[in-house]
Amino acid sequence: MRALKTLAFIVTLTALGCGGGDDDDGNPTGPPTGGASNGSLTAQINGTGWSATGTITVSRQSPNFIGLAGTGFAGSAAYSLVVGIANATGPGTHNLNIYGGGDGSSLIIGSTTTGYGTAFQGGSGTLTITSLTANRITGTFSGTLIPSSGSASSLVVTNGTFDVTF
Repeated sequence: MRALKTLAFIVTLTALGCGGGDDDDGNPTGPPTGGASNGSLTAQINGTGWSATGTITVSRQSPNFIGLAGTGFAGSAAYSLVVGIANATGPGTHNLNIYGGGDGSSLIIGSTTTGYGTAFQGGSGTLTITSLTANRITGTFSGTLIPSSGSASSLVVTNGTFDVTF
């Protein structure tokens, strides 16, 4: 079972590491302006608002895996946020701690200095799908993300929402 959960985590990173659109708005020295073009992906990261800009990447893999990825700024800090949802068959709540009985779903955030995840030992969180259709997913998420290495502090994500068309 641990191998399956680790595989789900790796698939999340691999599937969402590719694709997506160009969101360059000609503003190389600061955050892009405007929101995402195919919906919304937002959260509070350590109490500071974050929202995806450009196109939110969506990956639908079988069986029943959906990944969402976006980039944006929380204040002046740049973050990439990846949500991987295993067993996405309809409305319901998913445990984001793969070591604590989760289904392989996870939340991953990358910064310019390190990566963070609910999939790392000690991470936790929940994600709730409120609606899933053939071309749209909506829901909420929150969690505590553990740094992948180094002495960085954990990230606390609250008030996460997604409403994405694909």
